[in-house]
Amino acid sequence: MEVKGAEKDLAEFLAAQPSWVRKVLLRDFSLNSEESEACENADFNDLAAREREYRAILQRIPAKWREYCRESRRLALANVPMGKAGRPRKDDLAEEASRLKRAGKSYAGVANEINRRHGTGTTSPEAIRKLLSSRKRGGSAPDKT
Repeated sequence: MEVKGAEKDLAEFLAAQPSWVRKVLLRDFSLNSEESEACENADFNDLAAREREYRAILQRIPAKWREYCRESRRLALANVPMGKAGRPRKDDLAEEASRLKRAGKSYAGVANEINRRHGTGTTSPEAIRKLLSSRKRGGSAPDKT
């Protein structure tokens, strides 16, 4: 029964607020010109106090509180850029190394051949061993999309 009382408190609280405060609390930022002006001239401390009271009521209504938290998280992360892509995959190099290894070359021989074709310092015998062993484990390389 606590939730019903809290929902009634929430409805009464919102009804007592000016329309622009109600819209800001509900994260509906489609303010008309009068509401925008009232919002610009508002006392920040007063609005913050109303926000605290609104949040206190919402915390008593679990479903509405979860939705509020979800929306707050979404808004907070809206302008955060996505992380950079990871290191490029070495599928072509692995294919070439695998072909050379199947042809009977040692890891050092594979590394020397790849360095000869792609430039000195491209790889090492240990890097070739790790590259090929990582491809053997799952049968194929995992798709990271």
